[in-house]
Amino acid sequence: MEMIDFESVCRLFPERKADSHKGHFGRLLCIAGSMRMPGAACMAVFGALRCGVGLLTTATAERNVPILASACWESMYLPLHTDTEGFITWAENESILTEAIRKADAVLVGCGLGQTQETALLVQRVIAITEGTLILDADGLNIASSCIDIIHERKAPVILTPHPGEMARLLGTDTKTVQQSRPEALQTLCRMLPQAAITLKGHHTIVGQGERMYMNPTGNPGMSRGGSGDVLAGMIASFAAQGLTPLDAVTAGVYLHGMAGDIAARRMSQAAMLPRDLIACIPEVFRSVEENR
Repeated sequence: MEMIDFESVCRLFPERKADSHKGHFGRLLCIAGSMRMPGAACMAVFGALRCGVGLLTTATAERNVPILASACWESMYLPLHTDTEGFITWAENESILTEAIRKADAVLVGCGLGQTQETALLVQRVIAITEGTLILDADGLNIASSCIDIIHERKAPVILTPHPGEMARLLGTDTKTVQQSRPEALQTLCRMLPQAAITLKGHHTIVGQGERMYMNPTGNPGMSRGGSGDVLAGMIASFAAQGLTPLDAVTAGVYLHGMAGDIAARRMSQAAMLPRDLIACIPEVFRSVEENR
């Protein structure tokens, strides 16, 4: 296992050319949020936008759109039909989502989505029809754990971002077993899904694809709260949409996410820092990247 280092991460981000336009930096579709969890979509979107993606569309429950649009002006929005509980359905949104997926370079699905029969069908169909890089996070992972063969059948790139509980569900084991042997758990899933780039989140997050494995040295316990993972998913998805390979997108994502968390902890303290503070520190992270590449 190798350690991720700052210099290698910096080399992943070439200087932006003077004649660049938004189309040069990728199109990302984020399918996220339910009426109960609009914040998850918001944090993923802000994480993605702060990491340089050119065009971002947020597909979310229609009742979330005014909330998100008032906070995040830079995203485009795709209001989606929901059931009576506020969870996105597939049947009523199939045509509009299929068209949006077709246009995207990368698709992030799962943050705050919820787990119902309809969201399960949605995730399964998104996995099947996405031709760009697919990023599965949170409820997207939990749903995929019951139909992992669909991921096997994908020919296009896929990224998985499980925490230990989600990793346990993907492997059909328990969280304690995963935590007792984190590298072995990651290796097992990498061998099951050799086409996938995978990060097992937690203390010293580890990343792998095939036989390659890396450990992340950045981050701190102040990041251990709801929302930090949504920010990370958005960051990784942003990098994938901009053309980084799945493994490079995950490696850069976990390192820079932890770096932003370390800056936030120094400013706010580990106890008081919030995921929104982490997002606010991403510009300082990229200033360091641009100065050191």
